[in-house]
Amino acid sequence: MRKDRLLRSIAPFLGVLIAIALAVPVQGQTDADAKALEEYFKAVRGDMVKRRDSALRGILQLDEAEAKAFWPLKEQYDAELKKMSDARLSLVREYATVYDKLTAETANDLATRFLDLDEQRLGLHRKYFKLMTEQVSPVIAVQFLQLQRQFETMADMKLATNAPLAVK
Repeated sequence: MRKDRLLRSIAPFLGVLIAIALAVPVQGQTDADAKALEEYFKAVRGDMVKRRDSALRGILQLDEAEAKAFWPLKEQYDAELKKMSDARLSLVREYATVYDKLTAETANDLATRFLDLDEQRLGLHRKYFKLMTEQVSPVIAVQFLQLQRQFETMADMKLATNAPLAVK
């Protein structure tokens, strides 16, 4: 009974993990399958960054000094976000190996680590909002943050809505 309540309570947090794990065969997964999944994530991440950068170039009205400060900060942000994305992918891979024999302890551990990644992403937003506010302008900083959050939310929603709800 306690295990069922725990699994139901963390189901929303594992939704994204489940969606990604179900996107490829898990049982009998080969190295080729794992490589294909990794390549898929890289392509999606690259596409998101390209679309976001294109939108940034169209929306942000940067003068020369602002552009000189903004674009290197954005590149630093992207590098830090990539590390977090790699950690998320690693967590998804781990989940894919245990989803069919998930214990309460494993579920708790995976959900906690997934939530930790969400907190790290929020911390990254705060860090770069502050840096961009100081080095570029508060308006540019908030525009970047809004656009970044829109792209992240779209990606998260796409994955979450494709994830089946956990059942008893």
